Amino acid sequence: MRTIHTSTKNQRISTQELLTSIREAVEQGECDFVIEAQGQHDIPGPLWNSQGKALHITVRNPGQRVGAMMLPGTNVLVEGSAPADVGWLNAGGTLIVKGDVGDTAGHCAASGTIYIGGRAGARSGSLMKHDPLYKAPELWILKHTGSFSFEFFSGGYAVVCGCDCEQGSVLGDRPCVGMVGGVVYVRGSVGDIPQDLALLPLDHNDQAFLNEGLDRFLRAVDEKHRAPLLKDWEVWHKIVPAPKQELVRPSVAQYRKASWIPGGLFADIVADSGIHAPILGTGLHRLRIPVWENESNTCLDCHKCALTCPRNAIERTQDTTLTYTADPATCIGCGLCQAVCPNHIWRLTDAPPLVEHLPGEKGRCVMDNR
Repeated sequence: MRTIHTSTKNQRISTQELLTSIREAVEQGECDFVIEAQGQHDIPGPLWNSQGKALHITVRNPGQRVGAMMLPGTNVLVEGSAPADVGWLNAGGTLIVKGDVGDTAGHCAASGTIYIGGRAGARSGSLMKHDPLYKAPELWILKHTGSFSFEFFSGGYAVVCGCDCEQGSVLGDRPCVGMVGGVVYVRGSVGDIPQDLALLPLDHNDQAFLNEGLDRFLRAVDEKHRAPLLKDWEVWHKIVPAPKQELVRPSVAQYRKASWIPGGLFADIVADSGIHAPILGTGLHRLRIPVWENESNTCLDCHKCALTCPRNAIERTQDTTLTYTADPATCIGCGLCQAVCPNHIWRLTDAPPLVEHLPGEKGRCVMDNR
């Protein structure tokens, strides 16, 4: 085991010097450290052992971002509390903090496990995510969080045990704003959550996950005596994204009829038929029409036009002669067939203007909503 003192004769070494000395020791085969820090940040940084051995690092008096960017096989124990950004960008390591932590604990964590044996500050768990190729990240908090916790949470598991939190929301104000994935387990009172989330009781799978995980967590932060209290599942809930309801988007004509303000600033200046073109026009409403011209029989039958067409509109037929055509019902006149043809057989022509005569008016252009 190597012990690193970061202050000698009242001279404090810099963060860069500390991290360099840790990395060099790991390269020499050292796997166990005790670091007597003086507020240096980013301890220990991304580390790995060339022989695949696990690294065990005990830190006292760390600065910001302790446990940042940890890789699998790195285990960090903080004796006491830690400032902001603990476990920042955790990518597979295990971080144990036996006291309180500052804001944004577990920020952007993508894998690994973070145990906090006290309170966590604002925006804890924000932007956590889960790459399905790796084990989902976990963030366990013994007491409660500050406001804006689990903001934009998109994957993994967060557990807030709510110990010693008798009043107010265990998650602070405005929790889980922008949450789109993952699960947040919480014991105790929860304030208002966004309408697109659901606050649900635990099912058997949730109870099994928490039952096993709480034993590991409480043992890690020396709080095993709390297990009987915390395993009362009736006071637990989970927060998950609510099932999405399929939205029925009205057509432009329907929107105008129901919501447009008659006579308003953006109202129609003249009478309108109410027929509108889609974003991508097909058929008569294309701006350009592709024509296959193979009079000189130079087509290589390479299929590039058909393979490139974004709408699969190119049709190939061969009876007595080979023919390529563009189906007007799906063709949007983008011109990719012309662009990729090696012998320039496709040619684009401008579509004729579409004119509809309305009663009592001269001809005017309208588009169909097919």
